Amino acid sequence: MGKGFYLTHEAKSWEQGLPVGNGQQGAVLLGGVQQERIVLNEESLWYGGKRERAVEAGKEKLEKVRELLEKGEASKAQTLCSRWFVGNPRYTNPYHPAAEAVLNFEPFGKVKEYFRGIDLEKGEAGVKICFDNCKTVREIFSSVKYQVTALRMETDKEQGMSFSLGLNRRPFEENAEVEDREISLNGHSGDGVCYDVRCRVGKTDGRVCVEGGYLLVERASYVEIFFCVRTDYEDKKSLDACGRLLKEAAKAGFEEIKKAHIEEYGRLYNNMRLEIEGAEELAQIPADELLKRCEEPKVQGYLTWLMFSYARYLLISSSYGCALPANLQGTWNGSFTPPWESGYTININLQMNYWMADRAGLGVCYESFFNLIEKMLPNGRKTAKKVYACRGFVAHHNTNLWGDTDITGLWLPAFLWPMGGAWMANQLYHHSEFEENPKEIRKRVLPVMKECILFFYDYLYRKSDKMWISGPTVSPENTYRLLDGQEASVAMGVAMDHQIIRELAENYLEGCRRYNTGSPEYETEKMAQEILEHLPPTKIGKSGRILEWQEEYEEVEKGHRHISHLYGLHPGREISEDTPALFEAAKRTLEYRLEHGGGHTGWSKAWIMCFYARLKDKKKFDEQMRQFLANSVDENLWDIHPPFQIDGNFGMAEAVLEALASRRGDVVELLRIIPKGMETGKVSGLCLEGRLKVDFAWKCGKLTKIFLSSGKTQTIELRYHGVQRKVALLENSRVELEGVEDYE
Repeated sequence: MGKGFYLTHEAKSWEQGLPVGNGQQGAVLLGGVQQERIVLNEESLWYGGKRERAVEAGKEKLEKVRELLEKGEASKAQTLCSRWFVGNPRYTNPYHPAAEAVLNFEPFGKVKEYFRGIDLEKGEAGVKICFDNCKTVREIFSSVKYQVTALRMETDKEQGMSFSLGLNRRPFEENAEVEDREISLNGHSGDGVCYDVRCRVGKTDGRVCVEGGYLLVERASYVEIFFCVRTDYEDKKSLDACGRLLKEAAKAGFEEIKKAHIEEYGRLYNNMRLEIEGAEELAQIPADELLKRCEEPKVQGYLTWLMFSYARYLLISSSYGCALPANLQGTWNGSFTPPWESGYTININLQMNYWMADRAGLGVCYESFFNLIEKMLPNGRKTAKKVYACRGFVAHHNTNLWGDTDITGLWLPAFLWPMGGAWMANQLYHHSEFEENPKEIRKRVLPVMKECILFFYDYLYRKSDKMWISGPTVSPENTYRLLDGQEASVAMGVAMDHQIIRELAENYLEGCRRYNTGSPEYETEKMAQEILEHLPPTKIGKSGRILEWQEEYEEVEKGHRHISHLYGLHPGREISEDTPALFEAAKRTLEYRLEHGGGHTGWSKAWIMCFYARLKDKKKFDEQMRQFLANSVDENLWDIHPPFQIDGNFGMAEAVLEALASRRGDVVELLRIIPKGMETGKVSGLCLEGRLKVDFAWKCGKLTKIFLSSGKTQTIELRYHGVQRKVALLENSRVELEGVEDYE
């Protein structure tokens, strides 16, 4: 299978299958012996259409809730919040699978050997089965250029292989046709998008015929099959392309499409690489066996490297060349009732999907993230006006392909949280710091931030002349206990809110200074400055921990998965070694959560690793990585929330990057933490803010070589284990530095 991983048994369910994708389309290969199942997905195939869900609330109702919360009458306030603010309908609709392709084979014989795996360097999955009298091989990948998923199967069986091929979409199957060499399913997804799902048999030396609702292939030593899914989400004419794309793919043939795919995929995958010593030996062991041995230091190091490389594969496969970003399950879903609608949860999960992108050389994948927030903007203006009687843009904890911004759901600890859009805006600004493209920042980043500033300027509650606070709001999905024993979620003045808003205002002011000469947004700048002057600081409680709420309330769930009040540590920059009191309080906050069972979901564990990377605590970073590998990774290396949820894959990769290299201002720090089992290795093409790339190698924990490439003239302060050195870089220069001795 090349450089990647493999398993020695077929998948029990689609959640353990092998994913491939081209951003827009995804597929999961289960690798069955007598029956092969392939789950087909398309990024925009959601059930139901765009809805106007916002309810009229306004200032009067907002002020009533605030009054009750300020009096400590949280129960009454929450009852009113549930009545007054939740959108109607209550929920957005789910992401759906396109179809399932099923291939039923005539018996081959007794299985002697079985392998299925993913080649990370070629961007493809495959199955190899050795029977007592023959062998079969299957290869599958998804092509960006040809916009199809391509499958090739071959066998050395004397009589060739014979099988039936069908498509099903139970229970939502509508129009189905089988003719010549092609099967099609098409219809309407509720009142949402129209779809067209097709598969076509291409080149083969076997006989192809139609029987009922199936294609039959008989006595073939090889066969090529192509799959395509289109919707009218972006273009009503897109549906017409499905059949044409399949014919073009069949004419080009598998090998030509594969060659183009490897070239295009490789350009992205190879522009950043992480390598470690000893990987070749451990690559011979099945992935599920490796996971059982993750307590061994060398195995832990290898799995850390493998999971990091896999995360890059997954991000390319779910986010490159497409219109929509990766959702809770990337682009892969085999259920019509997926957990949490397999949507876009923007109180951390969507953001986590893209934390790694820029440093991992995959900044191009952010285009889909941009697309989504631009769809959200007009909706968010309506929501701000109707629900809060405010100007600007607001989004809450969930959105979908239509850019929904209204309050979603009936679960109080989650829904009344107007920070989703602001967090996304902060992330866009951080993304812009890597390439520093003035045109893009002026056109696509600062306007979003301006709309957020307008909203918060109107929305923030003037508690006093000196203090403005957020609310009503929640600390995502958490609950606190009042002194009288009441349990509540809705509150005034939540720490995470203020950290996000403070970062937003600081970023906006910096962006205006750097990129808006003459500043036509002066009034908005004044608003941002006022917000900064009036927001309360992040507080430390009597216990020495960061306060999650304005008061030192008791948490109902002391080990809660969201550690939202540490946003300022990661992904924010408010809490650092430059703020020693908050830095120490953050450590205590983490310790407390972990002592009470925190980090029990995959993505939460990944976030905790990011925290410890920022804190430079190697011991705890390594322990959290071990626990993540032991408890939060399925045999196909997908993150388990549980169930499968892809954010943990991407968050884990961000933690590795944060351990290896980071930049804060002009300070560049390398090898902040060397993950366990990775004591010797090298990195190439790691990107940092300010158009900077770093290549470096280390041996036995010692840095041996550094290359710095800069897209602009700048001076940085390079640090490694407390050693510091000023390095002057010219535009488009590449500088080599020899090991740590040169710094002393």
